Amino acid sequence: MFDDQCGFCRRWVDRVKRLDRDGAVRLLPLQDETATRLTGQPVEGLRRAVHFVRADGSVFAGAAAARELLAVLPGLGAAQVVARLPGMMFLAERVYAWVARRRGPVSS
Repeated sequence: MFDDQCGFCRRWVDRVKRLDRDGAVRLLPLQDETATRLTGQPVEGLRRAVHFVRADGSVFAGAAAARELLAVLPGLGAAQVVARLPGMMFLAERVYAWVARRRGPVSS
């Protein structure tokens, strides 16, 4: 789930679409009512980070969502290995928070 009103987010969605040759990922704008139903969070809560929902209903946000996404996209083996290294999530969460604070509500 991503913020469809964010240019930065939409550019990343375009990249994911190019990588997702097998159609493994359903991309859903957080503005869609399904997003709040799947996560149990209001839209304003969802705006804070990208979200990934597994088929089993597990919900991940921010850097953890990005790590889960890497696991299902083909051809990203090296990135998947790096994302699982000890300490990497600590760093990834800080980088994600830094980017999220600077993207603004609507960036292009």
